[in-house]
Amino acid sequence: MYPLGPTSTVPSQEFCSQNDTPGRSRCLIVSAAGKIGHHRQAVAIARRLPFRYSAVVAEEFPLPPQLDSETVLVIAAGRQSLTPARAIARLPSPRPFVLALQPVYWRPRDFDMIWAPRHDRRWVDIALPPRLETITAPSAVEAADRERGAALIAARLPERRPRLVGVLVGGTTSRDRFGEAEAAALGAALAAFAARHGCALAVTASRRTGAAQTAVLRAALAATPHTFVDAGDDDASLAYAGILELSDALIVTADSVAMLSDAATTGKPILGWRIGRGKARFEKFYSSLIAYGAMRWFAGDFPQWSYIPLDSAGVIAEALRSRLGLSNVAAQHK
Repeated sequence: MYPLGPTSTVPSQEFCSQNDTPGRSRCLIVSAAGKIGHHRQAVAIARRLPFRYSAVVAEEFPLPPQLDSETVLVIAAGRQSLTPARAIARLPSPRPFVLALQPVYWRPRDFDMIWAPRHDRRWVDIALPPRLETITAPSAVEAADRERGAALIAARLPERRPRLVGVLVGGTTSRDRFGEAEAAALGAALAAFAARHGCALAVTASRRTGAAQTAVLRAALAATPHTFVDAGDDDASLAYAGILELSDALIVTADSVAMLSDAATTGKPILGWRIGRGKARFEKFYSSLIAYGAMRWFAGDFPQWSYIPLDSAGVIAEALRSRLGLSNVAAQHK
């Protein structure tokens, strides 16, 4: 066991892994409370590595979690996870390798590796140690889920379906409103787009979309060939993955970095739909996607381009493989 004090992290059934079986090296994910998205990003990376993994949920200022000698990698996911992860990173050697999955501005050299999205880069970062950056966030949608989800979505569409366009709808943010009027505008544009190009739509709404806005979208698409997935559906996550897999192109509201990042893993053309005006760092994100050739703004035309998929989870996992020296088990501890 590593010589740590008693843990004040809180295990959560929602965050427990399904492959934490004894007998091989382990990756521990330390997740911030309530940050499901950050947690799933960490899991997506962990699943690319030859480790079993488990997770704990960090309190605001906890002591580091209890670690056994099989733990070779710690992934900190979310701001609240940085305190316990930093405590682990400052242990004497041998200790686990510690990755922070977000920008670190205070004592960044405490961590072995830091990942951050490129659009979070600030001018002050030139004074900080180098960090791994990618255009998109790590996608938590896996190939197996896409395959199963594709069968689910295909069963809801006509046997001889036209081209399929996936539509990923977010909602109101702290900065911009997505009310019924905004939902009506999106619904009308989608209906006109489908009619103009003779395509079917596979639409998924998120928990932020709102019940009233979802009803407006459904009404606007009543005469359009489509299938609609509500965030409250039991199979919503699987259907979301299926839409990514089965669609020929994707229309994505620009309020969500995660949804745009998921879409960019497909190599399929993305049409961005604005909800208000993004923060400066989000505008950098959009510009990066456009410069890469993954996205253009929705203008009513059918997208017909392609690009090499952006697989940030794979990039991060490959960097970890290199740093951990996975061909040499002894080198897995710093």
